[in-house]
Amino acid sequence: MEAKKIIITGGATRIGAAIARSLSGNEKQITLHYNQSEKEAKKLKTELERDGAKVFLIKADLSNSNSVKKIIPFSYKMMKGLDCLINNASIFEKDSIKDFNESKFNKHMNINLKAPAILSQAFKKYVKNNKGNIVNIIDQRIFKLTPYFFSYTLSKSGLETLTKTSAMSLAPNIRVNGVAPGPTIKNKRQSNSHFKKQWSSLILKTKVDVRNICKTIKYFIDNDNVTGQIISVDSGQSLAWKTPDIINSKE
Repeated sequence: MEAKKIIITGGATRIGAAIARSLSGNEKQITLHYNQSEKEAKKLKTELERDGAKVFLIKADLSNSNSVKKIIPFSYKMMKGLDCLINNASIFEKDSIKDFNESKFNKHMNINLKAPAILSQAFKKYVKNNKGNIVNIIDQRIFKLTPYFFSYTLSKSGLETLTKTSAMSLAPNIRVNGVAPGPTIKNKRQSNSHFKKQWSSLILKTKVDVRNICKTIKYFIDNDNVTGQIISVDSGQSLAWKTPDIINSKE
């Protein structure tokens, strides 16, 4: 099926903005959610509308359930229907079990897991008996666990489970799938050299092209026989095997 009435959380910048551009065009309506990126959201709205789409903006704090609950009704009202939800927004902060912080933990869970759950439930309510798609943006690190980024990893592991269980619950009208990206865009904590070191160590020796994440989302939208699946678009990061115990061993 083709997606024509689309919601993208965290849609104003980075991967979310790339997704919006890839799904935009004539006869498309897109609701872009943002929180702190109002300037970028307005700029992207102008760009997409120049290409023929109708774009609506909604500001919401995804750590606040009441704020989250406004997104789906607003989108339905503005677009006169819904057929695709992209749960893209997330936070990514460093922590570990050794320095466990309850506030930071709750923030990750609220934004990265609870908000997608609330939005998915409401999406089902408004789609009713029509066809729809939900695509969750996860992370390859759920397949290659480390003790780092403790709260983030737990929240994304939960999102993987949400993807699979909601695919069961919302079938047959709504299909639910997930994309697990690897290193795509340098984060604000990284230097250019650190980011290059990260992606150059991947088995494909290249960072992830954001266009390939967008192509994977389009594949999920277009393929009526796929649900409950997670595809890693990570240049092989989740397959990394040259760990110290292997490197220092003899066959």
